[in-house]
Amino acid sequence: MAIGLDSLSGIIPTNFSFSSYTSILLWGGIIAIVVGFAAYFIHMKLKYVYFAEVFRRRQDEFGNNLPTASILSGKAGYFTKKGGKNVFKIKYGKAPWQKIELSKLPDPKYMIGNKVVYLQLNKDNLVQAKVGVDWLGEYNLQPVEDDLKYGAQLDITEKSMILEQKKLSSVTVGIIVMGLIIITGIIVFYFLGKA
Repeated sequence: MAIGLDSLSGIIPTNFSFSSYTSILLWGGIIAIVVGFAAYFIHMKLKYVYFAEVFRRRQDEFGNNLPTASILSGKAGYFTKKGGKNVFKIKYGKAPWQKIELSKLPDPKYMIGNKVVYLQLNKDNLVQAKVGVDWLGEYNLQPVEDDLKYGAQLDITEKSMILEQKKLSSVTVGIIVMGLIIITGIIVFYFLGKA
């Protein structure tokens, strides 16, 4: 089916009219938005190929000090950051901030099909869990031992990074001082010019 020039005459600008340029921008914008959303959803379908469950512990807010759990379920996948580092992202909601990014990649031998299970040990320490099923059909979640060691190392590293203070270099201090001198000079010459 060929598109004739008569059908395109309503879209292509003739005689430099403002309305025809507006219609091209409008239709071009609509097509760009549709193609962008389609490309984004296809990309997400190709990247998020796993399912994940995260068992988070939290304290009850109503005076009962027993820890309760919340279960986050979502899709997960491997992503490469700008520095070339691979991370495992778990997206458990529609909002952009409803995701968990793990630097420790899951061990495939503890996955159930394409599903991975994580347990929360500390505030921001999630470890992969191995799932055991007993004779009654109930799940028994246990942390993977290698992840416990990695979590402890990560916790020690984070605490040592908090104790380090980033110092300003002499070049940065020099640039700041020169900037203050130049700004002060401009202000002085402005008021001298007014006098």
